Amino acid sequence: MKKRLSAIFAAALLLAALLAGCLGREPEPSPTPPPTPDPHAGEVEVLDPAGGTMWVPEASSLTPFGRTATDFTVVDQIPYYAQTDLTMIRGIDVSDHQEDIDWQQVADYGIEFAIIRCGYRSYGEGELHEDARFRDNIQGALDAGLRVGVYFFSQAVNIVEAAEEALFTLDVIEGFDVALPVFFDWETIDVAPARTDGLSGPDMTACAVEFCRLIDAAGYEAGVYAYLNLAYYRYQLDALKDYTIWMGDPGTKPIFYYDHDYWQYSYTARIPGIGVDVDLDAMYLKDPHYVPPTATMTPAGGASAEPVG
Repeated sequence: MKKRLSAIFAAALLLAALLAGCLGREPEPSPTPPPTPDPHAGEVEVLDPAGGTMWVPEASSLTPFGRTATDFTVVDQIPYYAQTDLTMIRGIDVSDHQEDIDWQQVADYGIEFAIIRCGYRSYGEGELHEDARFRDNIQGALDAGLRVGVYFFSQAVNIVEAAEEALFTLDVIEGFDVALPVFFDWETIDVAPARTDGLSGPDMTACAVEFCRLIDAAGYEAGVYAYLNLAYYRYQLDALKDYTIWMGDPGTKPIFYYDHDYWQYSYTARIPGIGVDVDLDAMYLKDPHYVPPTATMTPAGGASAEPVG
């Protein structure tokens, strides 16, 4: 019996010692919960055409445009840049869809440059064509004193076709004073089945880079035209960082997130010298000493330069 009581007493002492030790120690910290994953990792928040915002893949090698809606004003429904770090030079882009153009009237209205379609690839058979009015348009624009760039409407499905388009373009523009960029203009076709349906973003980007590489090698400034959906969701923008960007973004202020040199701000304008709708463009000129011509963009003779918002 004594042995049993001694064992019980010893066990009690041991339990008391253990309890005393436990009470004297700091409680064990709770485990740190894992960090909540960022749902927008690798993305950037940008404005959308409806006035809200959306998240799109980030192009880390590009510089944000850095100018907000308050930097732009609207006079007679025409956007103007209100700050002094750059000047908006007015231009148009045309093809044979604009029919006969009185280029002197265009120049007198205040247009200073034109981006002219030199050719295109058909979205059905994939044949290459020179624009039917290219030579008349470029010569007329140059004779009226406008600076000129060109674009090729691409439907390339691989880099071989993109190279073919670049060489075709270089042949067509030879002998003309093309001082502004030569643009690659690849667009999706929505009105009918097209040979480009289903072309991936990486393949489309590779076509743009190949076209620009050959244009650049020939001594011209190479550029890429895009609109918001194409830029954000199809093009791999980091691959285009070395080329001039012309952004189709209609409205009274540009909302494209990244820096760009040309802004197409209307698809359906009417101006003197052109009897049908025409696209209006602006070139951002980073030259504080530039003096614009005396002509203004005020609508004249019933013409309207109203942009589409």
